[in-house]
Amino acid sequence: RTKHLIISSRGEHFRHSRNVQRVPASLPTSLHVNNLPTLPISLIYPSTDGRLDAAATPSRHHPTRPGRVAGPDPPRSWITLSSPKIMEADLADINSPAWREHALDLVFSPGNASVHPAGTSASIRSLQEGEFPTLALLSLHVIRMECSGYELAKIRPYIPPHLRRVLMRHSAIHCPLSQIELNAICGEEGHANGELVVVGPYATLRSDHFQRSRESVPEECATEESTWDSLETQGSEPSALFSLTLLSTPLRFPLSDLPPTITCLILINIPKPVSLQRLPLYCPLVSLLDLSYNSWLIPTSGEKLLQDYPWTKLRYLKVLGLRGCRVTSTLLSQVNRGRWDDVDVIH
Repeated sequence: RTKHLIISSRGEHFRHSRNVQRVPASLPTSLHVNNLPTLPISLIYPSTDGRLDAAATPSRHHPTRPGRVAGPDPPRSWITLSSPKIMEADLADINSPAWREHALDLVFSPGNASVHPAGTSASIRSLQEGEFPTLALLSLHVIRMECSGYELAKIRPYIPPHLRRVLMRHSAIHCPLSQIELNAICGEEGHANGELVVVGPYATLRSDHFQRSRESVPEECATEESTWDSLETQGSEPSALFSLTLLSTPLRFPLSDLPPTITCLILINIPKPVSLQRLPLYCPLVSLLDLSYNSWLIPTSGEKLLQDYPWTKLRYLKVLGLRGCRVTSTLLSQVNRGRWDDVDVIH
């Protein structure tokens, strides 16, 4: 009993001293938190002008962070500059990484379900301003910069298919693959985990590309002794091509060679006109079609071609990219005729 009296008296004395000092009875919990960011908040969550702006910074990163931090502003070399004038100058050059990233933004969007069908993993999205690249992306960047086409062909079996797809996407924006490097990454299947991205003038698809890919597929992917869950057959069955992206490169093969499994078809800045009238017959599952920045769709003949196109035959079409083209109300009505849900036209 004496022990409890001593403890209670000490507690009352402590609370009395805190009341006299007008200090809260309990210590703030923030003093015991050891996982708070150690870098200035303006470096972790930079705004467009390099200074912290709580109103402009999206709240999804850290909704409880303070509005201001103590200390001086970070050095200019630590801040990512993003001037609108610089962006406009980069977008004017179709061979710049900024323009390629802008042109491929629709197909590389992380929320695009057409590029990631069931059973496939979504690739790494493009980095936003102020974000640090992941370890996987840094490793792939080193491989891309240090390895030649011959070396890529040798190490290809050791790179998982989904990472080869990430490497293809990353290279399409920052350092397009040459013909030899593209063949080394795709291998005999002709694609990386169901996706193929070709950026010209660095690389072009051969006229017999899809025919050679079909011939390279073995007729029997598994023997009678092996089962579907055996380790010997895992990864032996090639995946189907579901996404084809051609950027600034000519179309040298007929549409009849396209596999019917394609759900995402991107034809951006194609130099010569492409006849797409029979596309629904060869690729009936297309849900994303991007025809942006094609000069042959800008004149009056191109507008008439879009209006007279049999859009109703593309029954699974959800997203239509027509950036750089003239989109009229008549064209929108033609695209959405007979549909329960309107097509999302990006222009």
